[in-house]
Amino acid sequence: MPNPFSKLLSGTWLLAIGESFEAVPVAGQTSPVAAGGTFDAATFVSVAAGSGGASALLNRNRNRNRNRNRNRNRNRNRTTTDAATPLGGETPDILLPWREIDRLHQLRDFWVDLPLDLPRSPAALFEQTQGLLVKQAALQTEAETIRRAEILREQELELSGYLRPLGLTQMGGYPQTVTLFLILARLCEEIGLRYKDRYDAPRPTTVNPRLSSFIPVPVHPSYPSNHAFLSYTIAFVFARVAPEHPGIAELFLSGRRIAENREWAGVHYPQDTAAGRALARMMTPIFEVVLEDQMLAAREEWV
Repeated sequence: MPNPFSKLLSGTWLLAIGESFEAVPVAGQTSPVAAGGTFDAATFVSVAAGSGGASALLNRNRNRNRNRNRNRNRNRNRTTTDAATPLGGETPDILLPWREIDRLHQLRDFWVDLPLDLPRSPAALFEQTQGLLVKQAALQTEAETIRRAEILREQELELSGYLRPLGLTQMGGYPQTVTLFLILARLCEEIGLRYKDRYDAPRPTTVNPRLSSFIPVPVHPSYPSNHAFLSYTIAFVFARVAPEHPGIAELFLSGRRIAENREWAGVHYPQDTAAGRALARMMTPIFEVVLEDQMLAAREEWV
């Protein structure tokens, strides 16, 4: 018997928000709902975000109209929201973006050996930890209360630092833009880990035992910083999606703060942050090819 969901799933992303899933049309395709039909099959429920949407249970009538009538124009140009307050709603997730991963690997020769600077010598890295010790002490002061909260929130993928500069104060709305950022997160993670493995640079707490990290030290190498790589990639890519958006400068500043927060946390050197930015700049033309359809779909939400 044919799978009644195969046609639906082949033309959609499952955007997981909390314990439910929203079907977002794949760029360049139209979902049954968008075409005026209905999801007679189901809404996707009872599976935690990131737990593997392919095995999600399908429940026929629950939450059928969830999030279908969002006002997509609200807060478009607001850039003055409180940076200390996370956006409303949970950070969503998507299924593994296998199409984009496949395209990325078709272009592997163009990005697998980019000319990043070599990491510094052990002595130079130790010197950089002296600045991290100063930040470590300052982080405990009342003046850095907001930064401490940001560092804890940004340990995992967290989109508010990228959406707030664009005027979005709720996690819902603009699903193609959110999907674009989530796909970038998956691609940047893979690319960044490849470069980390190549350079195998020690973490600051290894080079200088006097340094105590504010958060658990990741198990993979330090160079380059994946937080910096993703943050600047999102800024560079969105600047091509909607170059006229008034929040782009703020998006770059927010991305820089997210990246530098990892230095304040004691898990990255300044060299890692700089390498992440350089990698983002060099990868952006590749992402424009890999994500052309998704970028165009995201742009439709802003014009």
